[in-house]
Amino acid sequence: MATAVTQVGAAERQVLVMRFTGAERLAHWIHFCAFTVLLGTGLFIYVPWFQPFTVGGAGEAARLAHRVAAVVFIAAPLFYLIFSPRDFFYSLKDSFTWGKDDIGWLKNAWDYYSHGKMGAIPPQGKYNAGQKFNALTQIITFVLFTVTGLVMWFGKGAVPANVFLWSVVLHDLSVIATVLLFMLHVYLVAVHPLHRESITSMFEGTVTEEYAREHHGKWLADRVWRKRQ
Repeated sequence: MATAVTQVGAAERQVLVMRFTGAERLAHWIHFCAFTVLLGTGLFIYVPWFQPFTVGGAGEAARLAHRVAAVVFIAAPLFYLIFSPRDFFYSLKDSFTWGKDDIGWLKNAWDYYSHGKMGAIPPQGKYNAGQKFNALTQIITFVLFTVTGLVMWFGKGAVPANVFLWSVVLHDLSVIATVLLFMLHVYLVAVHPLHRESITSMFEGTVTEEYAREHHGKWLADRVWRKRQ
């Protein structure tokens, strides 16, 4: 009994660090929900079992849902920019900033994720190299989704046939790249035992200081420094 009380007391004394603002978290989940709807309705075209959902009233409903989700998908980062501009630009800058610590992460990532050997990983910023790669892919595919999607939505018959065809091809390739990274992302944040706080931080906004120091030490030090200015 005394041991249990001691453990609870120790847990209560853990220092929490704000990792994601409310605007960041809301934009993330809006983006996630919109992407899920887009993926589901888009698969109706490619999966034979779902072909009945592409004709008649069901087809109209699916296309409407896809277009509404597309508008929400495009609006999500704009929401983030408007309501949390400082964090938006900080995250954007961090995603595009690569250095020797990121190379060190890439070199040691396998030992870390497969054997839990964290010691060889250099201190990371707000995002580690893997998260930066994911973010860059998301940014690139977001642009491709938006441009090609608008061509497919409004350009049929108005743009040259080869432009429309390439839009479809690039749209599909973007889907494949995004889905592959999405599956890896879900595994790492929701299943992998070393990153459980990643998923809870997207609900609660905070991580323990211990987790921040271990996984994002450079970001934590920068955060402390900025607070003192």
